[in-house]
Amino acid sequence: MKVALVNNQLQLGGAETVMHQLHKGLLGEGHESRLYVAGGKTYPRGVAPLYPRLLSRLDHSRFHSLTERLFPRYAWTDRRFRGLAQDDADVVNLHNFHGNYASIASLAHVAAHKKLVWTFHALWGVTGGCDHPRGCLRYQEKCGACPQLGQWAVGPVDHTAQQLQEKLDRLSALPLHIVAPSRWLADIVRASQVGRSWKVHSIPNGVDPAQFSAPAERSADRVTILVVNRDFADEQKGYGIVKQALSMIDPAGKRIVLAGHASGPAADALSHTFDCRDAGYVRDRDALARLFAEADIFLFASPAENFPCVVLEAMASECCVVATPTGGVVEQIEHGHSGLLATVISGEALGESLLAALADGALRRQLGQAARERVLAHFTEARMVRSYLDLYREIIDED
Repeated sequence: MKVALVNNQLQLGGAETVMHQLHKGLLGEGHESRLYVAGGKTYPRGVAPLYPRLLSRLDHSRFHSLTERLFPRYAWTDRRFRGLAQDDADVVNLHNFHGNYASIASLAHVAAHKKLVWTFHALWGVTGGCDHPRGCLRYQEKCGACPQLGQWAVGPVDHTAQQLQEKLDRLSALPLHIVAPSRWLADIVRASQVGRSWKVHSIPNGVDPAQFSAPAERSADRVTILVVNRDFADEQKGYGIVKQALSMIDPAGKRIVLAGHASGPAADALSHTFDCRDAGYVRDRDALARLFAEADIFLFASPAENFPCVVLEAMASECCVVATPTGGVVEQIEHGHSGLLATVISGEALGESLLAALADGALRRQLGQAARERVLAHFTEARMVRSYLDLYREIIDED
C-alpha cells in the first residue's frame, strides 16, 4: 500500500502529531508512506516539500522578497499539490488544509483522480473559512458578515460567502472520505450542507502510552499545574480563561509551568503572583513527556477544540486533567472518573473545578490513574493506526 500524507507544516500541533504517527505506523507495517509538507525552512530526509528545499531556505532569509517575487510560494505549492492527482499513491490522506498552500479547485482536482481521505482537525472544510464556528450557524445556510473577521483562518477580508459557495460547487458532490477524530465533529460534518453526502468515519486520535507514563511518585512539597498551548497569544486557545481560573486559587505551594509559543509573555503575566516556569515551545517529545511526568494537574481551557492530542498525553501521564467542556474533550474525559470538566466554558467554572482538584490529593491521584486506564482501553496510537489502515484498505477495495 502506498499512502501520501499531506499537511501544511511538519511540526506544530495535533495535526502534525497524527500525521507523524500514521507515517511511523505505515512504515512499521511494511507499507510505503510519503510526507508532503507545504511550509518550512528545512526538511529532513523522507519529507517531500511542496516548495523546493533551496527556495524554502531563501524564503526564510534576507532574500525573502526577491524569492517571493520570482518564485511565488503559493503558485509553486498549489501546482505541486495538484500534481498529486498523477502520483502513484493508492490513497492521499490530507490533513490541515485552509487554502493557504493550494486552492479549493486543486483539492477538487486531486479528489476527482485519487482516493482521498481528509482528516478534519477542525471545521474549515464545511464552513466559509473559520476553523471553529463558536456558535455561529451561518455556514449551515449562507456565510457572510463573519463574526471572526480578522482572526485565523478567516483573515481581514470577508470572503466567507464566496468560499462557502465554492466548497458547495466543487467539493460537496465528490466521493470524499472524512475522518473525524471526535463524534462531535463527525455529527457537525454530516449535518452540514457541504458535507452531508460525504462518507464520515470517526477515528479517535491516539497516544503512545509507553512514551507518556507516570513517574513513581510526584512531589509532595508543592502542586505543579501544567498548561500546554500551541500559541498563548491566540485568543481561541483559551489563555484568558486559564488566567481567570488561576486567579481564584491560593498561589502558596503551587507551581505553574507554561509550554508553547509566546509562553514567555504569558508567564510574565503570572510571575508576580505565582512561582511560574516558562518552558517555551517544546519540540522534543521526550522533553514534553518529562513535563507531564512532573505535573500534578493539567489545565486545559481552549474554547474551540476537536479531540486534542495534548489532553490524551496528559491522561497517559496520569495527570489529573481539569478542562473546559469543549468539542471532543467531553468524549476523552469522563467527568468525575477520569478527570474534571467545568460546567461551562468560562474562567470561573474552570476555576471551581481546579479548586476541587487542589483540595483533594487522593482524588487527583485516583483521576490520573483512571485517565491512563481510559487511554489504554480506547485511545492508543496503535489502535488509531489500525483503524486508518482498515479504512485505507476499504477505500482501495471500493472499485
